[in-house]
Amino acid sequence: MLDLGMAILTTGETLDEDGNPIPGTGFEYESDGYIAELLAQRVGPIISQPALGEFVIPLAYGRDNNGELERMLVIFSPKNKGPPEHVHPNYDELFEVISGDYVFSVNRKDQKAGPGDKLTVKKGVPHRWRNVGEDYGFTIAESRPAARMLEVLFSIFGMAHEGKLTKKGQPKLFHAIVIGREYSDDTVPTFPPPFITYFLSMLLMPFAKLLGYKSTEPRYLEDSFWEKRVNQPPK
Repeated sequence: MLDLGMAILTTGETLDEDGNPIPGTGFEYESDGYIAELLAQRVGPIISQPALGEFVIPLAYGRDNNGELERMLVIFSPKNKGPPEHVHPNYDELFEVISGDYVFSVNRKDQKAGPGDKLTVKKGVPHRWRNVGEDYGFTIAESRPAARMLEVLFSIFGMAHEGKLTKKGQPKLFHAIVIGREYSDDTVPTFPPPFITYFLSMLLMPFAKLLGYKSTEPRYLEDSFWEKRVNQPPK
């Protein structure tokens, strides 16, 4: 039976200088579907990495649950390569695929995941994940205990909106040094190997600080920054 109440909505578009959504930059969802329910539950703004077609929506901040967990909805565009391989030294990461076709590489072993699949990556285990499908992929990601994952993403995505990343969506050298040092308790890339990163950090950190590089800008963590740059669904 046809559901006349269902509509396909678009949100998350990048906004131009006049505050108008740029066509083709957001993602679609069903007005009465599960994604709409999750968007209604969000506790922060939609943030985006416009060059890579990635979106993150906070669903729970650790500051609101005594540090028990952080939860977010993560959206990858089709064929999105996802983050580089990394480890989280101090927390487990849990994934639940809502829609899409993914490959998770855990300890350098690939496994496919689709709607309804759940996966736990223990702290200290190298991993990465990517969307291998032809459609947008939606996944709930959770860190237990809560850490600084959302702060990292707000910072990196904020830099993306200000044109401070490489074409591959990574911080440039001096920014990478200060970000890596600041968030080494949360996320550690496996390449370059950590001992090389540590050596470079010791060598270049004084120059990075002298040149005024920061791990983040306070404005990236404010809702108003994102409300001016990313179209938000009605609350």
